[in-house]
Amino acid sequence: MIGTESVTCEIELLSAIVYFFQSVGLTSDDIKIKVNSRKVLNSVLIKAGVPADEFAKATVIVDKLDKIGAPECKAQLAAVCGCSAEVADRVVSATGASSLEEFARIAGAEDSEDVAELQRAFDLAKDYGIGDWLVFDASVVRGLAYYTGIVFEGTAQGHRAICGGGRYDKLLSLYGSKKEIPMCGFGFGDCVIMDLLREKGLLPDQNSLSEIDFVVAAFNKDFMGKAMNVASRLRNVGRNVCLFQEAAKKVGKAFNYADRVKARYIALVAPDEWSKDMI
Repeated sequence: MIGTESVTCEIELLSAIVYFFQSVGLTSDDIKIKVNSRKVLNSVLIKAGVPADEFAKATVIVDKLDKIGAPECKAQLAAVCGCSAEVADRVVSATGASSLEEFARIAGAEDSEDVAELQRAFDLAKDYGIGDWLVFDASVVRGLAYYTGIVFEGTAQGHRAICGGGRYDKLLSLYGSKKEIPMCGFGFGDCVIMDLLREKGLLPDQNSLSEIDFVVAAFNKDFMGKAMNVASRLRNVGRNVCLFQEAAKKVGKAFNYADRVKARYIALVAPDEWSKDMI
């Protein structure tokens, strides 16, 4: 979504994600979308004493908190960013908070406008009916440096992130835009969602997705182009068509395939019929 600074954009995107999850049979018990704000984290890093030129390195380390654990996170903050033990402890303690309220209290950011914006996002999500899907997680920062505001990741137990995104208002400036253009978005990991659907027994029967009107098959490789032409013309008049990808004189495989996918008809493109403008 491009052109609007309002946090309503992030909630609209999150709603689209939730709608997809619901449409494939998943619930908020299966998936949680972890939400945080890079702006909030940056203000915490400033108050904790992390130098401004170390922000990018610090956020990459914090992003790995779930994977490497608090002790290792503190050690890396000290080694990579030069943070004192006290500063590293303050950062990890804040990012380990279980709620936005606790986070703001530990970080001393109760009056922060950035915290208020993030709280508004959660309030709007409740109004939209997707509040049950969202959880605050201060360790989610999306390691990529171009994120500037709210960030989020969809997660399921035992799986890598299913989807992720957030706000990146300065991104187009990297590609020549002469002014800052507000924008946000997300991406999906199709392999991960397939694994989760398979695990939950929610993958649909491929044959039930839509009825196939025609399997179009070429008699031999010389007729594959003509078969493609037939498939295209059938689709142009609204038929659901599957083009059989193998071409051979033994057409039994094509007929067996048409049976397996429960096609209503098979259209065989062969020399004798083609010479008579027929299939």
